[in-house]
Amino acid sequence: MEKQLHWVKEVFSRDVVIMDGTRVVGGMHRDLLSWDMDAYLNEARIRFDVKGFLVHSVNIHDKNAGDATIGRIEFNWFRSAVVSLGPGEIYTWKRENFMMNEWSLLAENADPEAGNEIVHYNRIRTFFPDEGDIELVRDTPNAEILILTGLFVRNYFLRKRKIAAAS
Repeated sequence: MEKQLHWVKEVFSRDVVIMDGTRVVGGMHRDLLSWDMDAYLNEARIRFDVKGFLVHSVNIHDKNAGDATIGRIEFNWFRSAVVSLGPGEIYTWKRENFMMNEWSLLAENADPEAGNEIVHYNRIRTFFPDEGDIELVRDTPNAEILILTGLFVRNYFLRKRKIAAAS
């Protein structure tokens, strides 16, 4: 798995492109008027299935395994989210600042010597287009799924923020 990736979301687009250098290695797509999102990174193909009306939770489905549910995301209002990927695999999505220029995915039950940060994200440009970098701090068997999940949660919170500001 690559240690450094780059993501780009063009203005007014519902797609995110993930690149390793100049090579496209992943992406995310959301249909108009939907919260659900399809995503891929390398060989991982997943679907984020958003449930609920006012308070959402998200089931994570593995499209390579017949759309089986492999995880769940629970949101803690506009501050953080908890990602569960099976028994004992719990991660916390945490933003580093209010503007969401930096955020991380942290392992709940990490080895203290290895540290608990798994993936670190930053946004380096916010106008036309929105883009940033992804650093895989510690490789795990589910690295691709975790990278996609961290981007999904950030985009989910930004979309909720835009909807709240418009109303």
